Amino acid sequence: MKFSSAISALTALVSVCSAAATTKAISASVTFDNNRRFLFDTDGRQIDAYGSKINNFNGKYYLYGNSFSETGVAYGIKSYSSSDLQNWQYEGLLFDPASKSSPCSGSGGCGRPHIVYNPNKKSYVLWANAGETGYVVATSSSPSGPFVFSAAKALIDPAFNGLQPADFTVEVIDGTGYIVFSALNFRSPNAGNVWPPIFQNLHVSKLTADFMNTTMVSYPVSSGAADLIDNEAESPDIFKQGNTFYVAASNTCGYCNGSIALLYRANSIQGPWTRQILEGYSCNGQVEGVLPLTNPSTGAVTNVWHSTSVPGGPRTGFGGHIFQPLTFNTDGSAKNLDCSTTATFPVTFTKGNGTAAAGNATKAGDATPALAVYNPVCDSDSFILYQTWTASKSGTIKSVSLNVARGSQTVPLTLTVFKLSSLNDLFTPEYKWTQLGTAAFNANQTTYTFDTVTVPVTTNATVSKGELLGLSISGADYSPWCHLEYQTTSGCGFKLYQQGNGQYSWRGLQGKNAPVYERQGKSVKFFATYA
Repeated sequence: MKFSSAISALTALVSVCSAAATTKAISASVTFDNNRRFLFDTDGRQIDAYGSKINNFNGKYYLYGNSFSETGVAYGIKSYSSSDLQNWQYEGLLFDPASKSSPCSGSGGCGRPHIVYNPNKKSYVLWANAGETGYVVATSSSPSGPFVFSAAKALIDPAFNGLQPADFTVEVIDGTGYIVFSALNFRSPNAGNVWPPIFQNLHVSKLTADFMNTTMVSYPVSSGAADLIDNEAESPDIFKQGNTFYVAASNTCGYCNGSIALLYRANSIQGPWTRQILEGYSCNGQVEGVLPLTNPSTGAVTNVWHSTSVPGGPRTGFGGHIFQPLTFNTDGSAKNLDCSTTATFPVTFTKGNGTAAAGNATKAGDATPALAVYNPVCDSDSFILYQTWTASKSGTIKSVSLNVARGSQTVPLTLTVFKLSSLNDLFTPEYKWTQLGTAAFNANQTTYTFDTVTVPVTTNATVSKGELLGLSISGADYSPWCHLEYQTTSGCGFKLYQQGNGQYSWRGLQGKNAPVYERQGKSVKFFATYA
């Protein structure tokens, strides 16, 4: 199962776990910001990967994370690859989560996946959290799988027998494998009814030489304060800069919309560790990992803080990602994160091997911008929408695709592609458009993330450059369908109109106001392909 992906520029060069690249390093650049959080693949679909990590294997970049699209909770692990850090190709699931041999159907759902490379066996080693006892481990000869699970779990320090291994990271630094894990204590008499419901703290162990187990000897990652902040640390990642080890973490959050951003540092994994709070809400996210990006011209490494930004509650699939380079002081401490909406962060990095991936969205004739700041809107219970645009060229329209996410729908989503002669047609009673194609989609044809649904154009497909086209979006239900919108600029040719459900007559004191009116400065995310 393969499909392509494109994602606003991310990158990571994970130390030592990548096989040596043979091509000459080429410099590239990317600019991160705090606003553009939704990431999309080259077929226009939302990147569906949470608790994610980015690696560089064999000079190519891979993004891994838990899928929330099918069930609304973690179900399987997806992978994406990129050579240019702009266009990402979907590489499929790392294993079949529905298989009876999968250990990921229980608590944890194989959460927070991490992969390291074993150069001695030329194999990729996947670690995942799957509930009690220890971590599940799988191997593959390819970074995109399929992965085969080991019969035995990787065990943690027996000092924590009876506690549940939870959020973790594995990484290889200077040829040695490490795991940083949290151990959940559900039985603490100090747990509260409101908060905190559980206690957990971080520990670090070395891995065995084959990276398939821990040495079962651990050291606490905790500050001298040993307070509630230390005892609620989770979602760690470990990296090294110079002679200093760093552990990035958050406080107990569970895919929420903001948590303390923690950074521990020490000269040895045995400690002592110094703790910093880099930001009170981690720019409305929870840290996923730290992505080391190498400038091929200077050899300088920029460590980029990577957070998942989610709305909280059950809509984890509506989450996005933000990236921000860490800036270090001479004493080894890091400067606070900058969560301002105007901040931009340019980074020079090493371009990956291969050619840029392409897909339906990257080859579309008409499309809203791939790197716009998109936000979810769920209002099909209240409005019928009419997205309009101007054909960018003459030719034959093949299809129109829209990003949609479902909830608990009982009413189909109906999409119709049409031509119109003037935008005033939408305000004219008894107007009849020229239909190009129509399709209806039931809940089981969509997902809990912003995948695309596609309307085939079956009639009147020939269009002229400058001709007005439209897409009608209708799906009134108690549980509204959700789509993505962005703020348009003047002259871009995209206009969005709305009509209240059930409103089919003139409005206003003079009886001259149409029930259709513009949603000012907005457009839905869509693209149209040409034959």
